[in-house]
Amino acid sequence: MKHPELFLVPILMLADYLMTLIGAVLSKRKYGQHVRTEHYELNPVWQTAVARRKWFNPKHLFLVAVLTSLLFLVGESGAFREPFVEAVLGAVLIIFGTLLGRHLSNLIMFWHVIRTPEQISGQLTMSHALVLSISMYQYLVVCVPFVIVATFMPSPFTFGGLFGIALLLVAHMGWITRNRRRAKDAAKPVAGDGAS
Repeated sequence: MKHPELFLVPILMLADYLMTLIGAVLSKRKYGQHVRTEHYELNPVWQTAVARRKWFNPKHLFLVAVLTSLLFLVGESGAFREPFVEAVLGAVLIIFGTLLGRHLSNLIMFWHVIRTPEQISGQLTMSHALVLSISMYQYLVVCVPFVIVATFMPSPFTFGGLFGIALLLVAHMGWITRNRRRAKDAAKPVAGDGAS
């Protein structure tokens, strides 16, 4: 087997979903009493499942199986040149590594607030648009060092990783645009509601 690191992909994807659910549960214990948001999960595809605390999610498991299969096809079939395979692995592993890092940060923060509740007071309500924007800006913490690494240690893997981070930023921009459209549609008067 040329790329045993492919076995990390389903593990990382399952850990991403599991850590999302654990974070959603922990955030409600103390942190959520002070910081209120419309959704814990930012990706609209998973918002309902996470809000319902759906620990077994066939749709997610199907996605894990499909992406893992595609990556094994790319990595092990010999149909693709090695630099392309390394770039794809860089993108996927860095995307999920970054997501797991964010989850780990959240989980530690939630535990900190649970253990030391006297360190937080008051209440803050953030719109979903603001939460999405803050999340997107926080990816600069990974993006800037990755630009430096890609500049001084160029390789297909690092360029793939940089591309993966760019995909996370683009996904956030898409979610922000979708959220704006929903807010605009909700603000439009409905025909027959008496608005002139």
